[in-house]
Amino acid sequence: MTIWRNIKQNASNLGRGTTRILLELYYVLKDPTTSVWDKTIIVSALGYQFLPNQLLSKEKHGVFGYADNVATLMIAYNKVKKRVTPQIAVQVDQTLNQWFGYTIIE
Repeated sequence: MTIWRNIKQNASNLGRGTTRILLELYYVLKDPTTSVWDKTIIVSALGYQFLPNQLLSKEKHGVFGYADNVATLMIAYNKVKKRVTPQIAVQVDQTLNQWFGYTIIE
């Protein structure tokens, strides 16, 4: 299963905010100017989110089962967030609006 399909299938469960981070990582990954090292970090973090067996399982550890997911995601995001260009931000917003509907910010 592809990373894109996993993000899309889990978006409603993850919510708009978490999905935004996943999409930003995804689009940075697809950017040809992203270094191999940054791509490796992103693939590792995104891949870990959808592994069936994880270090801390949600079933066994309850809310603490999300700690490893949050940690891997935030490490990757903090490393590459500077690569989120205005073009990537537009792509992310368009995708979020498609999946979640438009939001009006006042």
